[in-house]
Amino acid sequence: MKLLYEIDPKLEYQSLTKQCFIPHPKIITVHDFNEEAYVKFSKDVSDAHSTGQGIIPVIIDSFGGEVYSLMGMLDVIKNSDIPIATIIQTKVMSCGIALFSAGTEGLRFMAPYSTLMMHEVSGGTIDKISEMEVRIRSHES
Repeated sequence: MKLLYEIDPKLEYQSLTKQCFIPHPKIITVHDFNEEAYVKFSKDVSDAHSTGQGIIPVIIDSFGGEVYSLMGMLDVIKNSDIPIATIIQTKVMSCGIALFSAGTEGLRFMAPYSTLMMHEVSGGTIDKISEMEVRIRSHES
């Protein structure tokens, strides 16, 4: 976990260990947003609750994925009794940004050379919202 030393002094491995009061805290990684990733995320957060640690670090490195899996992960975070630290490592796009923003306030971090990419919401069609608005307006004339 060398990268944790480069993010922020609060998230150094020794610091996390002290805050969690256990020798090896559960650190969760998220790369994908699909049903399998959601099930793993839920299990990992549950396992972290059973360790007694004070913070659950979630490292996100993802191109994004399925929104329904994201919604399940957001429910897991919302129902967590332990603060969730979200950490961007390398890249976070699409669903990853929503997961990142769901971290506990004051515990959201981004590695210095990471990339965060947001895109316009799509409506489950080929077009983005702004493209659909243009098409709708052209049909109204």
